[in-house]
Amino acid sequence: MSSEPVLQTVGLTKVFTGPDSRIEVLSGVDLSVHAGESVSIRGESGAGKTTLLYILSTLELPDAGAIHWSGENVLKKSADWRALRRTTFMGLVFQSYYLIPEMNALENVLMAARLAGKLDAAKRERARDLLAQVGLSERLRHMPGQLSGGERQRVALARALLNKPALVLADEPTGNLDEHTGAEVMDIFMKMCAEEQVALCLVTHNPEFASRTQRRLFMRGGVLEEL
Repeated sequence: MSSEPVLQTVGLTKVFTGPDSRIEVLSGVDLSVHAGESVSIRGESGAGKTTLLYILSTLELPDAGAIHWSGENVLKKSADWRALRRTTFMGLVFQSYYLIPEMNALENVLMAARLAGKLDAAKRERARDLLAQVGLSERLRHMPGQLSGGERQRVALARALLNKPALVLADEPTGNLDEHTGAEVMDIFMKMCAEEQVALCLVTHNPEFASRTQRRLFMRGGVLEEL
């Protein structure tokens, strides 16, 4: 295991305030994820799991604390630097797929390369290969509206892996799928992350899915506990 984590946070704090309320969602979260390591995060609804994932990606910023991507303190960088670095450093998989309706499966996967400014023949070949690995070699030209929920999430997984990221952040990736389809997608998801040797941080409510990761964490009271 590498001595320097792919992802490391120190003292992450996030507070949401309303007219008559103050909710400390994160209360000094420390987390380290090493290269190729899989980590799951469970917790009660509203515990802050999704907020944490958004902050780890810097799509949302903490009120205090530090976030290091492969040793770089990214909160000291500009928003533009973080946005560009994110495209190659990490892949994101969400519950709601976030595919572009006007683009077919192959074009949606290739969007990851376009955003990184690295679209070339090699990326096109890799996109086709990844879609074949998730069982969609016959669906390359299908639009999202022509795909099932499970197929859409497989496209999203291929997109997340296209740029060979060091880290994948996944927020309830099977949350919109039925139990059988969700299990199939998770099988593919875990297999591909292992084969790609990518670090995985998985937010899930499913104990069985969580049990398949190398480390299991539980969010309670704004902090992470090792199970």
